[in-house]
Amino acid sequence: MLIRGETLGSDVTHELSERDPSEFDADGDRLDELFDVLSHRHRRFVLDTLLTAALPVPVKELTTDLVEWEANRPVSGRSGDERDGIEISLVHNHLPKMADAGFVRYDAADRTVTLADRTDEVRPYLQAVVADGGDD
Repeated sequence: MLIRGETLGSDVTHELSERDPSEFDADGDRLDELFDVLSHRHRRFVLDTLLTAALPVPVKELTTDLVEWEANRPVSGRSGDERDGIEISLVHNHLPKMADAGFVRYDAADRTVTLADRTDEVRPYLQAVVADGGDD
């Protein structure tokens, strides 16, 4: 079996069985986690926003920007329930998931978000998704 990125007939073709299984699994787990984080448009929006924002970003500001982006209309055109629902999903689902994966630091006490150590890892994938339109 060929390793991705190699071609048939190449004298550097390696059998998959020659790879260290723990190395393969570690890479796969990291990519699975990365793609899981990028699988939801709200998390992609948050990461894209944080890549260009002055840090730290208050959750209220992220919520406002996300509501406007999602509806492509001013926040005043959205009901309070819709806004609250988005903020609740950020605070209880998306931000903790992204923090657990190491992409953001979420300070629940201050209700702020900053980028974390794995940002460089996510940047090329995020740019590709954003350039493609990135809808679910």
